Formats: sequence, structure tokens, C-alpha cells
Amino acid sequence: MANVHDVAAAVLDATGPESPMKLQKLLYYAQAWHLAEHDEPLFDARIEAWRRGPVVPEVYHRHQGRSEVGAWDEGEPAALDERERAAVRSVVERYGHFSRHELSDMAHAEEPWRVARGDLPESEPGSEALRHDVMARYFRRLTRTPDEAFADAIASVRLEGVDVPDETVASMRAIAAGELTVDEAIAREIEALRGS
Repeated sequence: MANVHDVAAAVLDATGPESPMKLQKLLYYAQAWHLAEHDEPLFDARIEAWRRGPVVPEVYHRHQGRSEVGAWDEGEPAALDERERAAVRSVVERYGHFSRHELSDMAHAEEPWRVARGDLPESEPGSEALRHDVMARYFRRLTRTPDEAFADAIASVRLEGVDVPDETVASMRAIAAGELTVDEAIAREIEALRGS
């Protein structure tokens, strides 16, 4: 497992100078995607659900008060193995073009931050840790094929004890395959209800 300071150094090595907020969000995404793809954390430092999104306090306390972070002297990018470097590269390619505020908004909308915040209002400070299992599950779902997502959805509903009619399953499969829009499926369901 990598040291979070080596990961921070690798992120800044790939992006150049960044705002502390953007560095924090890129660390969060690197951790989340590594969990989703490899079922293990990239680094062991805690990520907390702060007001402005996920934050690694161990890194925050070293850049606190700075408006820009140009390099991370506490870490060494070369200390990462190839898989760890690949995780950082992938995240920088995927998220590096977003602004710090866009990344913060994105993280606020995602399940890992929302679950950690619970009922805490957005304006209130918080320090609850983001859970690895929630990050892994949420980001793994983003890579599912339509068939896999469909199978997961049906299994989840059935675990809740709900029986899904064959017609609904057929409509869902057609939506997943791109053969039917959601609006068309809803219209069919309304017609079926009117006919009964």
C-alpha cells in the first residue's frame, strides 16, 4: 500500500501546481477508483467528509493556509509501484481538467461523501470517515455494463422481497439495450394500468 504523501507527490508531478482543494479531490478519486478496481485501498490515510467535500487531514495539515501547492516534498512519486502510478495517471486523465469547485460539487453529489455526512447539514463541519466499502461499491457501479447493472438492480429488488413482473423486466432490458427510452417504458406502464 502506498504512502499518501507519495500519492500526493505523484498527483502534483502529473498535474503541475494545483489548489489544495483540487489536490484533495484528486486524492479522493485516486483512492476511490483504486478501491473499485483492485478491492484494496491505494493509501492508508483517512479521508473525511468535510464541508467542501472529501479531505485527507494528514495532507491538509501540511498545505493548510496555502493558495497553491506546486510540489509535495513529503513524498516521492517514484516510490509508487506501476499499479499505483497507473491509478494516479488514470484519475488525473479523467478528472484533471475539472476545476476545484467542479470536483467539490461532483464529490458532494456522490454516495461516499453523502453517506459519511449522514444527516449533517452541508454548512456544518464534520469529520466522519468515508467508508472504503461504500467508495468501492459506488465507483465499481460506474463501470458496470448495462447487463451487469440490470442484473444487480433486479437482484437488489428481489432481496427486498419485491417480485418484478415479467413485463417490467422486459421493459428494463429494452431500456438497458437502448431499444426503449424511459419515457416510452413509463407510457407503456400507464397504458397497461389504464387497460386493467
